[in-house]
Amino acid sequence: FIKKGASVGANSTILPGITIGSNAMIGAGSVVTKDVPNNAVVIGNPAKIIRYVEA
Repeated sequence: FIKKGASVGANSTILPGITIGSNAMIGAGSVVTKDVPNNAVVIGNPAKIIRYVEA
């Protein structure tokens, strides 16, 4: 489930059942294996939170 305002980068993989929070950003090529909280920025394989953005 991808909530309002979330951005997903090119070639990202989001595993089944994962929730992407409001205004979250997924970096290009990231593999998302866990839920992403609201306003989080994640990158990598597996995706890790690197910072939070102000909404």
